[in-house]
Amino acid sequence: MKILILGAGLAGLECGRQLRQRGCDFAILEKESQIGGLARTNKTGDYAWDFGVHALYSRHPHMTRYLHSLPLDYVPSERRVSIYHTSGRNAPPYLINYPFEEGIKGLPWKDRWECIGGYFISKFRHQSEYCHLQDWIDHGLGFGIAKHFMTPYNRKIWNCPLEDISMDLVNAKIHPASLKNFLMAAFGREVIGRIYQWKFVYPRRGIQALMDYTAQDIRDKIRVKKQVEKIRRQGTGWEVLTTDGDIEKADRVISTIPLVELLKMVEMEGLHKSFSQLKWNDTYFILVGLRKGCRFSLLNDCHWAFFKEQEIFYRITMMHNFSEEFLPALVAEVTNKEAVRQMSPEQIQAGVLKDLTRLNIIKNSRDVAVTDIRYVPYTYPIPTVDLDSVKDTITRRLERENILLVGRNGRWDYLNMDGILRSVSEFIRGYFGDEPDGPPL
Repeated sequence: MKILILGAGLAGLECGRQLRQRGCDFAILEKESQIGGLARTNKTGDYAWDFGVHALYSRHPHMTRYLHSLPLDYVPSERRVSIYHTSGRNAPPYLINYPFEEGIKGLPWKDRWECIGGYFISKFRHQSEYCHLQDWIDHGLGFGIAKHFMTPYNRKIWNCPLEDISMDLVNAKIHPASLKNFLMAAFGREVIGRIYQWKFVYPRRGIQALMDYTAQDIRDKIRVKKQVEKIRRQGTGWEVLTTDGDIEKADRVISTIPLVELLKMVEMEGLHKSFSQLKWNDTYFILVGLRKGCRFSLLNDCHWAFFKEQEIFYRITMMHNFSEEFLPALVAEVTNKEAVRQMSPEQIQAGVLKDLTRLNIIKNSRDVAVTDIRYVPYTYPIPTVDLDSVKDTITRRLERENILLVGRNGRWDYLNMDGILRSVSEFIRGYFGDEPDGPPL
């Protein structure tokens, strides 16, 4: 049986690795010239940079042990993450420890008391179920936390109204603070929130090292610069047509590419080409590299930081703090929302530099050695209200025709890297009916 895997990101590569261990006949098609998908390390001159944060950690101890067991040269770190906070236009900045509700001891007293008061009012309501993300922010966390961080930040990052985002985001990604931790933080105690990600590892030469390790035994099966154009039925199997005119034949197709794009490609009677519940973020990643010997004025020693105000970016990643082999550089992330769509890449880069200077992250523009910008679509699939029923309908319809969905973009699940590895292992176990020789479940 011939299997065709679409996409050579982490999910596609791990699928291929485990299929090879079982002696399967397969090939991987990747539209880019470089493997890794969103988890690849870019080079601009002497500067190495990722598409955002790729710290390796897991809530599952056995997955943590697996990641640490890989023969990679890791840099171990203790998380240093901040939230940039101001109380008004001319108010001084505060750097709040992440996550916000466990770092509020760093707020000015007025803002802190609003967070405390709103939090306890919300607890007195005893509301246990919430309709959507905005409902949970307003009535689960309270007006203070909503006002000072959660509402402005989430409105800034997501490319849809918060009323359209389901509680799956909270359950899978946010992990609210316990009452005990909140009280300790509120009254000045140092609290380490989301303890499972406090200590993490990162490959010394970039996240690309994990991609290259996963692909090392299947290089002969990977075909880069193969953009899929159409997938059509041929007998009992499938023909996959690429934009360069090649035709690949397979009995089964495993898709790790964005579900939205797959639906456009598949010729299948009764399968809709689009669904309103499938929403996502497209993102610009902007590299700002400093000259050798220069430092960032603010946040120089931070791993990453969040921004909720009027600056164009919502998060920056300080690459030099992930590995001592990296030159001083940061990566700013900008969601491609309506206002940004009116801007050219050059204007976006200029806006990032302007805001970095205004916020005193860059002290002198002459310190900047290089900038670069990359546009990456489908960076974040958004867990919208009523999405599960739509995904179930799509998945069942495709599976009946031997098109199988795997991974973050394939299954349209907002997963971290450990979650992607777990999802592949779960898929392989279900596919073969045995225990996977790979990341543990």
